[in-house]
Amino acid sequence: MKLNLISLTLLASMALAPTAWAHDQVISQSPAPDSTSEAGPIEIKLEFSNDLLEIGSGAEIIVTAPDGSIVPASCARLEGTFATSNTELDQPGSYSVAWRVVSSDGHPIEGSYSFDLVNESGYVNSGSIEPCLIATSSEAEQDSGNYWLLFGSLGLAAVGLFFYLRPRKPRSGN
Repeated sequence: MKLNLISLTLLASMALAPTAWAHDQVISQSPAPDSTSEAGPIEIKLEFSNDLLEIGSGAEIIVTAPDGSIVPASCARLEGTFATSNTELDQPGSYSVAWRVVSSDGHPIEGSYSFDLVNESGYVNSGSIEPCLIATSSEAEQDSGNYWLLFGSLGLAAVGLFFYLRPRKPRSGN
């Protein structure tokens, strides 16, 4: 009887517990996914369901050209529920936009979409966009070179703690 009461209480608490809040979601994207845009200066604008957190370099908007190269684009700017970046595009084809931001609950969220570009006006990229500097994998590896010092120190601390906390043998008297 007692086990049934405990099981019933546990089941009721699970049924009545509030559901976990979902991460923020992207509401709109400009240029819209699968749309066609004209060549020229383009603002990539993403709108989210809640205000975004501006934590260091936690926000990125990366535009990839049809040939797979990364297009120079300004660093992502966050304003409330919006994340924006500017770029100039002149080569027709399918471009992809990959984004990562930190949602209002502190968790990173990311996504991607693509749009097509046409150049019927003959627009030529002026190169006036100051690109956002994104660390390459080789730069990240150089920055991680001092981790051996951290891990070595942790190992030494663990060995010291082991010897400090180990049981001591009683000394025999003469």
